[in-house]
Amino acid sequence: MKKIDRLNDLNVAAGGQPVHGINIFADMPAHEFAQRLMKNLTLEPVAPFTSVAPDADIDWRNSGAVTAVKDQGQCGSCWAHSATEAVESYSYLLKAVSSLQTLSVQQTTACTYNYNGCNGGWPYDAYTNAVIQRGGEDSAADYPYSIPQAGTCKFGTGKADKPVANIKSYQNIARGQLATALTTGPPSVCVAAEAWQTYTGGILKTCAGSVDHCVQAVGVGGSSSSEPYWIVRNSWGTSWGIKGYIYLDSTVDSGDICHIQEYITHPTE
Repeated sequence: MKKIDRLNDLNVAAGGQPVHGINIFADMPAHEFAQRLMKNLTLEPVAPFTSVAPDADIDWRNSGAVTAVKDQGQCGSCWAHSATEAVESYSYLLKAVSSLQTLSVQQTTACTYNYNGCNGGWPYDAYTNAVIQRGGEDSAADYPYSIPQAGTCKFGTGKADKPVANIKSYQNIARGQLATALTTGPPSVCVAAEAWQTYTGGILKTCAGSVDHCVQAVGVGGSSSSEPYWIVRNSWGTSWGIKGYIYLDSTVDSGDICHIQEYITHPTE
């Protein structure tokens, strides 16, 4: 409760409202909550960049381009969820599939690295190793998510067995260009999520820590007001945040709140 009060005081001091409270993760000790974050990350040095500010509201959920919120459980597979979500959205938007498909997070979790996929990773490796090199991605129904099997790819060194969507390449978006990227689709982004443990709703304005979590940016709201915010889809289930989403003030830190503008990727074809 003291931590929640302190975080709310910071958000209010930054011009916002209380956004922290008792949620499904509030009673977790730090080491238990950290199981939902990533371990094996080498962060690139970030040079100064200029952010492009959003000038209109965008919400890709309204275009039917975003699947339902998932729950990664006590596993640092957020990077695999983030990559799969981007493949789901962009394969649909690029008309590689006729309808939005819910794809196999298990494939990206287990078939990207030679270590347990719960230990963290990067979405761009998932695009290449788990999807492109395997000729596509299975559906979630054909290859369901299983944390105990996170370190074992059922394909061995072979191809996906029943791919329903595929991509041929991906793009790293220039830092600071999230607003521009959102005009064409909802990309994968990686963030600092230390302050998200007790988030319950509203616009988050203070965000400490370094990049340790990957999610999907699905839009921007409030662009015509004094409080524009990024709309971000998380992978901690619908009982967290705003039915699984979080709003991040897009003016804080020159639009880079939670380091959201530094690691942006999405499929291109």
